[in-house]
Amino acid sequence: MIFSCISYGQEKLNIHDVYLQELIVNSEGSNLVNLDTDDVHWRANTVRQITSETYKEPSFLKTAMVLHMLKYKLGDDNYNNSIDAYLLELDGNVDSASLKRLQSTIEAQTNEDLSDFFNDWFIGKGFPSYEISWFQNKETNAINITAKQKQSDVTVSFFEMPLPIRVSNKNGDSQFIRLELSENKQGFKGMLPFKIETVEIDPEYQLISSNNIVKNGVDQEVLNNTIALFPNPVKNHLNIQNYSDAVVEKVSIYNMLGKLEIEENNPLLAINLKPLSFGIHLVKIETDQGILHKTILKE
Repeated sequence: MIFSCISYGQEKLNIHDVYLQELIVNSEGSNLVNLDTDDVHWRANTVRQITSETYKEPSFLKTAMVLHMLKYKLGDDNYNNSIDAYLLELDGNVDSASLKRLQSTIEAQTNEDLSDFFNDWFIGKGFPSYEISWFQNKETNAINITAKQKQSDVTVSFFEMPLPIRVSNKNGDSQFIRLELSENKQGFKGMLPFKIETVEIDPEYQLISSNNIVKNGVDQEVLNNTIALFPNPVKNHLNIQNYSDAVVEKVSIYNMLGKLEIEENNPLLAINLKPLSFGIHLVKIETDQGILHKTILKE
């Protein structure tokens, strides 16, 4: 998609609204700037600028790139149909364009809540850095992936955005995997038709990120078998038995309705379960090599 921009004054509008207005203006004036967000080279250069130490927010370039990210998130048809509907609503009155109105129109068209996306990427500052740990079973080709995220600015606690990765083998065969991230240290499982040689994070620059890391992970089945909870059933205190090389970073205990009851960071001692009611509870164990899910019975 080609965006066009021409400078003009709008003193009373939010700066993000001004950038949006400029992006949807069609002009043949001498100040015209063309932004081809479908060009991977343009995206690569733009991401490098936005994530550089000298970059200052907000900017026209980031607004254009975030709109491309919205297109990637929603899919071409949903995005294009939503933009067409939005332009019909404006009816040529570009001065009335605003991010709030754009969000409402797209949500009505797609039936999707985009509050987190707009707050994180348009209003919030900074960008995410990703760490991907992966392990593939040599016999079945089953793959386990764990995705971690760090944020460069405190204004955003977590950037919710699909993350594309490309897996390739030594013969040049490759496949894109889209990780639908909704939380930190999220795990994914799947099957592949080939043995993985390399894993790349967002090689086509579909989103704003930097300082990404790929590393070999561990077999999640082995990890699950080497980290245990005891006793189970349990009365008052729950212990963690860890025979793996992984570091247990957090333990969260939920009731069967999904409500968080107890949370312990870097647990070194037995976890006090006296506040828990009788019954089955779900335990989420976060490690530096993946996330495990277990159940316990509180007596």
